[in-house]
Amino acid sequence: MKQLADLPRESFGVFPTPFYPLNNISAKYGKNIWIKRDDLCGVALGGNKVRKLEYLLADAKAQGCDTVFTTGGAQSNHAMLTAACALRLGMDCILVLKKRGVTARKGNQILNHLMGVEVRYMDTDSYDDIYAEMHRVGAELSKDGHKSYYIPCGGSNALGALGYMNCVREFTEQAEAAGIKIGHIVSATGSGGTTAGLLLGARVYQPGVKVTGM
Repeated sequence: MKQLADLPRESFGVFPTPFYPLNNISAKYGKNIWIKRDDLCGVALGGNKVRKLEYLLADAKAQGCDTVFTTGGAQSNHAMLTAACALRLGMDCILVLKKRGVTARKGNQILNHLMGVEVRYMDTDSYDDIYAEMHRVGAELSKDGHKSYYIPCGGSNALGALGYMNCVREFTEQAEAAGIKIGHIVSATGSGGTTAGLLLGARVYQPGVKVTGM
């Protein structure tokens, strides 16, 4: 069985990210509450997708891909971070986003514009429609010799989830250094990949610890 350290991984983020107690909230609720600051990972405006992209884009590179596709809502952090990381590797990035929310040049769309990323919108609520369009455009690009890599919404697949398995290893070491024992891991959850990685990481590095996605 391959070990986590044996898998191809790019280095995008500044890790380990800070891990420290929230003293006021802890006092209010009578619990010892700590926070893991993955918003401070050092890529664009930070966020949890960078850990996933280290594995996903390493896979794209290993396959010899030169173009990366992904999707999300109009202001998707994941999409913007995918573009930022793909550009570091010299890959083109095409974002096929739902035409939902703020599509004007605000927020993450300012960053996408500054990076020169191609953004396409689809007026649909179905990711199946978007994935079909991504593969259609990728097939057209292949006629000119390009090879495409497709990343699902949120980078949420088995490979991407390994980023948060690795995160549990990281904050397990930080907790041990701080002399605390973790009893419950809580995170936001959307497309599910982060929660899946935390569940797997807890099974390996924090057996018996409860994981809750909110």
